[in-house]
Amino acid sequence: MIKLIVSDLDGTLLQEDNTVKQDDRESLKEALQDGFQISIATGRMDIEIQEVLKSIGERFHRISQNGAFTSTVDNQAIFSKTFDPSLARKIYNKVRPLNVITLLCNYDTNFTEENNEYVEGIQKRMFHPIVIDPKLTDKFESIMPSKITLLGFENDIIKIYEELAAEHGEEIDIYISEKQVLDIMPKKISKGNALSKLLDYLEIKEEEIACIGDSFNDIPMFKLTPYSYVISHAHDSVKKEASFVVNSVSDAVAQIRRENMKLVK
Repeated sequence: MIKLIVSDLDGTLLQEDNTVKQDDRESLKEALQDGFQISIATGRMDIEIQEVLKSIGERFHRISQNGAFTSTVDNQAIFSKTFDPSLARKIYNKVRPLNVITLLCNYDTNFTEENNEYVEGIQKRMFHPIVIDPKLTDKFESIMPSKITLLGFENDIIKIYEELAAEHGEEIDIYISEKQVLDIMPKKISKGNALSKLLDYLEIKEEEIACIGDSFNDIPMFKLTPYSYVISHAHDSVKKEASFVVNSVSDAVAQIRRENMKLVK
């Protein structure tokens, strides 16, 4: 039996205007009523997940920043990992001159060194303000960064991904979380690793979960279960890693519920 449903946010549950479609919202509510547990797994911060959950009117388990932080439905923190400040500074200094917007993230805040029209455009997608700090490079020890995010043109993002993977693949994990977004994480941080921590805590087996997503950072959790659902607009390379292609979260939840009905029979 499938006991836990895990959903990505951006491009999966969350629309570009930061809203959740009514069909998706209702399908998750019905799944809760049927006895499923639900978790969000996203590259966003935990406080942003909680804003989305307010709009749904429910509480779920939460995996944030691609697995850097994991909390249960009752707000118990069961896992967290941040960068060694010296490594974060080295990577940050390497990417900051590139043709991208660079954000430094900790548990509940996004930081950048200067404001401009591009940062203001990014801010519109955030639920909380981006902090502008020209002296950011002097504050790595106090900020305790958990993620470095790069936003730019898709071709630039792919090129930077390839270069960082070749030069620093043993020190960091890197994910293209959206077409124009690259997330740089401490080593061994992924949605899959964090989900495994949550499964251990909940005493749920990997074959008892279903995961829904649309991007490369969802692949580590797809690999955990035969019940992986990718949204139809996803890149072909992501689709290849999932068991089923669906049009929405509500479509995936309907299939998951039917799967459980077959298992009962």
